[in-house]
Amino acid sequence: MSRLLLTGATGFLGGELLVRLIERTDRDIVALIRADDADAAQARLDATLATLLPPEAIVPGRVRAVAAHLDQPGLGLDEPALDALAAEIDTVVHCAASVQFTLPYDEAYAINVGGTRAMLDLAARAPGLERFVHVSTAYVAGDRPGPYCESEGDVGQRPRNTYEQTKLIAERHVLDAGLPCTSILRPSIVVGDSRTGWTPAFNVIYWPLRAFARGLFPVVPADADARVDIVPVDTVADALLTLADGPERSGTFHVVAGDDAPTARRLTELAARAFGAALPDFVAPGTAPEVEQRAGAFLPYFRVPGVFRTDAASRMGFVAPPLESYFANLLRYADEARWGKACRRRWDVGELAAAVQPAA
Repeated sequence: MSRLLLTGATGFLGGELLVRLIERTDRDIVALIRADDADAAQARLDATLATLLPPEAIVPGRVRAVAAHLDQPGLGLDEPALDALAAEIDTVVHCAASVQFTLPYDEAYAINVGGTRAMLDLAARAPGLERFVHVSTAYVAGDRPGPYCESEGDVGQRPRNTYEQTKLIAERHVLDAGLPCTSILRPSIVVGDSRTGWTPAFNVIYWPLRAFARGLFPVVPADADARVDIVPVDTVADALLTLADGPERSGTFHVVAGDDAPTARRLTELAARAFGAALPDFVAPGTAPEVEQRAGAFLPYFRVPGVFRTDAASRMGFVAPPLESYFANLLRYADEARWGKACRRRWDVGELAAAVQPAA
């Protein structure tokens, strides 16, 4: 039986896809795990599964770990091992990446471009390959006026950081590889589950929200009318599952809020209401240097001068719910998890959320 190969299974989005593959399909899965040997790789995978799923949902042997290093030639595997791995797979889903905005270019390139090229090389070896799914980011659109279309790639845009820069380069390699049924998923800012709020990572949007709650943003050095495009992980993971295991689809898909993305002002209003804080003033760039320094690499995402188009994604049914409908759930879990200091297992949070749902 052919298997689906997944990278990034120990990460946020990759883990959510792994849960869906286990719960909603009969696929056997090979997970490439960064580790020095097979035992260490399986131990990392098993620890991830124990966080994601209750013990009775985990079927021994259905998900197999393979130790690999995406930033090394040939994934750190020898030729016979590469050929054996390629021979058993028909689908590749490449989720693994570095999402650090401040990583030096060479390091970001090695992971995001080098890792993608290594996965493309592996896929090209697979005689039974049927599809290749690559996870990118909507923010490859760069710092330029919108709207931003799914069909656009490198149009001379200026990247905000090495993450965007290297993800755009990786996309070019994916499109140039000529593999069958190639699709690219471009999410925007991914936050916790819309129903439970669960997330293992409190970064990007969470840090500014927490800082706002603590009074660290007396003013907001952003464009009040700029769209802050936020999408819950369940919407992104459901879309990714469709591309990985649904009817074959090629193309690039924005899984984003799009026209429904809140403005920076609206997001600030939601946060002020949730934290019982006064609405701060928006100020022009350069007028609040201490606050800008505090915001750091996240600040440009509160100044995005355009909206992401969702033509292809909408046709596929990849539509995000409005932030207002799940914002309280995000903050509720953030408080329970003490903003990352006391994270809970995904399935514990899911069972609790199910228990408190009102009767139909």
